[in-house]
Amino acid sequence: MSGSVWIVSYVMLWLTVVVLGVAVIALLRQVGVLHLRVAPMGVHFAGEGPELDQPAPDIDLTDYADAGVTLLAFTSPKCEICDSLKPDLDRIARHYNEVSLRVIDHASHPESFTNFRVRSTPYLIAIDRDGFVRSRGVANSIDQVEEMLAEVLAGVAIGGSA
Repeated sequence: MSGSVWIVSYVMLWLTVVVLGVAVIALLRQVGVLHLRVAPMGVHFAGEGPELDQPAPDIDLTDYADAGVTLLAFTSPKCEICDSLKPDLDRIARHYNEVSLRVIDHASHPESFTNFRVRSTPYLIAIDRDGFVRSRGVANSIDQVEEMLAEVLAGVAIGGSA
């Protein structure tokens, strides 16, 4: 083979590498765009948990009549998202006077996960003062939690117990 064939092959190889690098950067940008679109989605139902508008199972940790809305936050010790949400959940509990927050950790209360049919974390369940489930689902950000609370509190304010 002559030297010019090698030069042409190296040039084509480097052009291919540059094109693939640009494609990877474009794909990474699209992943970021998709992430931004999914984040404000709100609490999403994962096919688990108690039925909406049905009585919630009793739990020893709280009495539903103590607050307008009881927010049960199911967490796990190995869940990184749960760890990042806990400080924000504490702030929400202080900010909303009508909300009683109960964090239920899988290591301490595995029977509660079974009673509420929760299989993934962080999973939130909002229960009104009468003991009925008003909202539930997986929440990966504090924005999703606040959106869920706003909907539940608006329903409680409008309909008494939604």
